[in-house]
Amino acid sequence: MRTRIVPVLCFAAVSAALLLSACGKRTESQSIAGASGVPDYLAGATAYTPTASASEHQNIAVTAHAFAANSVGTDMPVLSTPPVNTPPQGALVLVQVLTQSPSTLQSLRDNKGNTFQPINPGQTYSDQKAGTALFVSENARGGAGQSWSLVKAPGHGADEASLYVVVVAGARQIGAWGFSNTTPYGLRTPLETTADDSMVVSFWSPADYSSSARDPYNPYFAPAGWTLGGQNDNGYNQCSGAYAWVRVPSAHTVLDPQWSSKKSVKANGSMWLVEVTR
Repeated sequence: MRTRIVPVLCFAAVSAALLLSACGKRTESQSIAGASGVPDYLAGATAYTPTASASEHQNIAVTAHAFAANSVGTDMPVLSTPPVNTPPQGALVLVQVLTQSPSTLQSLRDNKGNTFQPINPGQTYSDQKAGTALFVSENARGGAGQSWSLVKAPGHGADEASLYVVVVAGARQIGAWGFSNTTPYGLRTPLETTADDSMVVSFWSPADYSSSARDPYNPYFAPAGWTLGGQNDNGYNQCSGAYAWVRVPSAHTVLDPQWSSKKSVKANGSMWLVEVTR
């Protein structure tokens, strides 16, 4: 049982007409900026306070999560999450980045001096035009006001981009992981966990071309039994995505989680599934 702290949400009003598209592909359409108040920057952050029993036994637990996204055409060379309080030392941090093209990302950093290693070389999705990558920082430094930033390459400052962060206490390393960019709502091959009392985190980023001026938003829904962290859908004309996690008590558990959405998406989204272990 955890006590949830009220999330910090940041919004900015858009000031220009937007093109409605999935990340990595632009198709002209009527602007929904005036009618729907589409923000050029959307972000949120949440911290959790573990119970005394959880702290004593060092159970794996999500202690904070954050996300940030900017809409296409918004000049934002550095995209940063809101600040959030994290454990001072020892957490494992997962960060997914989504970019309009694989060339958009220059680097990933935080304000605590941690380094981030890619779990796998960067991949593509959404007709192979958008970029997706997942990074990890083990035994990370944290503290009050921690934030994470996606630094864009020169000439890509106005590209749409998103980053999603999950901070896990009590975890030391990555166990099993999988990636798929050929299915709409899950992995092509189910994941089998490697350790008892682990946690599995899912980062799902659909190839979502469903937005329209009449019905711009397409909410995303986490797999049954999973805890939803944050999300942004393509009604904001951003690289859209969502993330969620689940505790897994036993090793060799086979997981095949399936996300869902109000409106259908294409079968070439990005799906990362990663186990973290003690």
